Amino acid sequence: MALTDITADPRLIDTTDHDGNFVVVHILTTYTGVSLNRDFTNLPKIIQFGDAPRMRVSAQSKDRAVRTLFRGYTGETVQDTARSRLLPQQTARQLQALGHPAEEAHVQAALIVASAGMQIDKANTERTRAIAYVPAQAPERLAALATEVWDETAEARAKMGEAIDEAVAKRAKKSTVGKNTDAEADTEEPRGRKGPESAGIEAPKLPQSIVERAAAAFAPGTIAELAIFGRMLAEVPDGTIYSAAQVAHAFSVDPLAMTSDDWTAKDDWQDLGVFGAAGKGTTYLASGTLYQYAALDRRALRATLSKSATPAEAEHLARLGEQLFVTALAYATPSSARSRTGSAASPTLTIAAATDYPFTAAACFESAIEAPAAVSAAERLTTYLRRAQRHTPLAGGICRWLPPAGEDCPALPSVILCEDD
Repeated sequence: MALTDITADPRLIDTTDHDGNFVVVHILTTYTGVSLNRDFTNLPKIIQFGDAPRMRVSAQSKDRAVRTLFRGYTGETVQDTARSRLLPQQTARQLQALGHPAEEAHVQAALIVASAGMQIDKANTERTRAIAYVPAQAPERLAALATEVWDETAEARAKMGEAIDEAVAKRAKKSTVGKNTDAEADTEEPRGRKGPESAGIEAPKLPQSIVERAAAAFAPGTIAELAIFGRMLAEVPDGTIYSAAQVAHAFSVDPLAMTSDDWTAKDDWQDLGVFGAAGKGTTYLASGTLYQYAALDRRALRATLSKSATPAEAEHLARLGEQLFVTALAYATPSSARSRTGSAASPTLTIAAATDYPFTAAACFESAIEAPAAVSAAERLTTYLRRAQRHTPLAGGICRWLPPAGEDCPALPSVILCEDD
């Protein structure tokens, strides 16, 4: 399946024709009554900055939204990726589709995944202990290898099956032991303890050729998304990819404005004088204008891609990746609670520019702006960037301006073109 043409998307922000080692992005977006990113207490994430607490959206949450938008253009192609612990499960499903019995497929899949260095989780042997960020075609590739070496790995598969059965039996034993008993003390792993019992299931020894071919399924190849965001796969040889992107936590330029929304759900089948709610709860909502900063290292992106691509291919994919990255940063919104908050929003101001000196403009918002903040924040941001031109200049770029009440675009550095003037 061919890649979707992003140049047909009216949201496209294209900085690829401007020279510089980095692309920097500064974005201001206003949200009202949203729950974009929550902590473990179900409250919107916050940060104390300058003279006020602010609403915060973590870089990890923003990354996830950006990668999701990526996949609208790269899905079901060699550019597609997946981030999951369920690699053994997905590989086993591929093996079953090829006609292998379910139980044997499960063991063989675990064996081949583990042979690349990914330990299998003892608590659930359909998962790996660590999250794998891999090409989406990895299960298909691993299943093809597993089928090809099926007979050759019979002895190792038997040993892997024994290790899985042992882990399942031990887990079952733990679940039947009552709490605060001597038996539990003998079987329960103390928290924080390291050693063989805290590790996952490793693969029995296999020929080096199989190990290398299994590890190849994890290879980033020419996938722009993996080259941009990087990954940490210490278990797999050469599995670590250094990120070409720097994404900061977004924060509100105005003081945190949070409210609780107490809700009830009516039971549509209540009758005969029975009244009350079928369910009730509380959602916490926040409002504010968020400032988002990110940078893309063009050199690092091309260096990763060039390991598997020709210079021409690496250049094409790097330009595609940059277009996707910048556009997604501006328009991708974390999906938390969006079905009841309608959280998708277009940014008031987006500045995307090439430079050799990437830097955040967070400092200009240390003093919080009282709401309504969007236009005042845009003026403060552009003033800061103009004054920085002498020592950390932007080399050229694009501004997108969507003011809340039709205000004129604030004065920009002279090298920045406002598309909406």
